[in-house]
Amino acid sequence: MTPSQGIDQRMELLRRSVPIWPMQLRRYTEMLLPIPPHHDYNVQAMQIDPASINRRGEKGEWKEYIHPSGATYYYNKKTRTYTEMNIGTCSEEQLRRLESWIDASRSKIDGKQWLLVVDPILARGEEVYPYYYVAPESKIITWVEPMDGYILFQECTAAWHWNHKRLELEAQYWKHVEYFPRGMKMCVSEVRNLRVKLNWYRIGEFFGFAAPTRRWLQSWPLPIDGQRTETLAEPNGMVGEPCVAICGKLLHILRHHEYLNHYGRPEARLIRSHSVSKRRRDLEDSPLMTGLAVTMLYIPIMVLKRLRSIYVDGLINGVDMRGFIDDFSVQAKSQTTVASVIMAVDASILAIPGLGSQLTTKTLCSISFILSVYCIIGCTMAQHFGQRLRSLDFAAYYLQGKLSSLVILTSIFTADFGLPLSARLGCGLTFVVGAGLVIPLMIASLGPGLIRQ
Repeated sequence: MTPSQGIDQRMELLRRSVPIWPMQLRRYTEMLLPIPPHHDYNVQAMQIDPASINRRGEKGEWKEYIHPSGATYYYNKKTRTYTEMNIGTCSEEQLRRLESWIDASRSKIDGKQWLLVVDPILARGEEVYPYYYVAPESKIITWVEPMDGYILFQECTAAWHWNHKRLELEAQYWKHVEYFPRGMKMCVSEVRNLRVKLNWYRIGEFFGFAAPTRRWLQSWPLPIDGQRTETLAEPNGMVGEPCVAICGKLLHILRHHEYLNHYGRPEARLIRSHSVSKRRRDLEDSPLMTGLAVTMLYIPIMVLKRLRSIYVDGLINGVDMRGFIDDFSVQAKSQTTVASVIMAVDASILAIPGLGSQLTTKTLCSISFILSVYCIIGCTMAQHFGQRLRSLDFAAYYLQGKLSSLVILTSIFTADFGLPLSARLGCGLTFVVGAGLVIPLMIASLGPGLIRQ
């Protein structure tokens, strides 16, 4: 291979890099065990050797580790790289490509001994490499390329400056510690400091100024008790992996809360109110979606299920989401074009002497006009705000502000054509149905606030 070919290959590998953060990772490797031809319930005579049970999988430089939860992941000590991909079942060619990408990526960080987490996936028939780097000495995650952090930082109405954004990046570092506690050292004094912080929130709850945070912490399935984690300490004063994983989860919650309430600025209000309030019922089970599903032939539920497949831990899988938005944008443009043609045809029909003055023609054309206007407005809003309308709350707020404009637009056709009361009632009903037709278009552009387990 010539030097130019090697450079081209490295550039091609780096082109497939996708910056992510820990909460976008899959939740550890799923071991695919071979299905035995029959069930063996027998125990051999004097069989006591557990070696075959405790033996960990190894492949090349990769070694399998077991998370305290029982899940597995792989670590390469030579390249300081973690992955949730099941190395044991991947092909030699796939492993070679992964290691080539790791070498190409590490060549960009000038020999820094950062930890690397990569989770290869197949997207649009091409293998891509979602990744992030971890700087343990600075307690932060980072990337080797600029990253649009809108989805990561959007829960706060404004990310002010680096020190503000760094709080969330440190929160993601602790999420990494929760996922990959191996090799992360934590002493008893750090656990005690964590307990002091948790006690502060308990005192704040007593006086009433930290009640929202307390309710938020209670929504997590782990005991908020630093004393319990302290009992997991080892004789040398260091705590083991189970305690490190628990502390990582708690510190992620606390740092994320500090990011949302940076210096108590009033501008740090939440766009998504569910972050500090009770969790809502699954939208798929709500009466609103049930009614829309009945009137719209199950389309909203289909969209929800499609969106559910591209979310990880309530956040967006950026690779699939980009393709989904692109596909939806193309469809929205086509729908807008068709709606414009229909409106032009309606105008032509109404201009025909004799035919355009009939009541039936006026009514049908008015309804067609209204639906076409809704289609154009809905598609335009979904395209224009596809990266902004990330929660149903914000979408409802925006639509409420634009409702007066929609009423004026839809009332033009009934006022000018002199329709009788019955026809106007029909157009009014169409107005209500049209409002429902806009919602699925909005759903396609919504983000993690919409899908709640």
